[in-house]
Amino acid sequence: MNKSEDKPDMRILKTSSCKSTTGKSTLTYQIGVTPDSIVHLRISKNSGAGFFSDEWIALDDILQVLKKRSVDSPIMSHFLTPLLKGKSVNTSASVLAALSDLKPLQPLPKKQRLHELLEPKPFLDQVNQLMASEGNTAGATKKVSAGKTTRKAPTKKVAVKKRATVKRKTG
Repeated sequence: MNKSEDKPDMRILKTSSCKSTTGKSTLTYQIGVTPDSIVHLRISKNSGAGFFSDEWIALDDILQVLKKRSVDSPIMSHFLTPLLKGKSVNTSASVLAALSDLKPLQPLPKKQRLHELLEPKPFLDQVNQLMASEGNTAGATKKVSAGKTTRKAPTKKVAVKKRATVKRKTG
């Protein structure tokens, strides 16, 4: 079972590579799932010189943001900016490139930085298959759906506080 270094409770379901939206570098991205079955996506490497954040973003949060935009509006990277912690402006464009590779999005013809949202069901089916095939215990993993509202995993700060509280109580 492959675990994420920065989130030891995150189980990596898939690691893959794709070209950036500009086509100048190769990005490596990962799909992971928390113990409470919340699927996340992150960019883990960039062959180019551009900075990026390797933070995990809940897939349901990404799909919710993309669905909230005006139907006539093409998808641009800045739509994802509110989901990111602000470490790099490149991260949102990198996430769009990964989503294009995974097929819930596709670039608009002759518009390298504009995308359209496709029917997410085939992609969500693929994620559910990954979750089922990765040695999950029977019935332990919930299916991912496009309209599900998720809660975010606790931050490191919250986890440290909990550990400190437990140590004080037991120590």
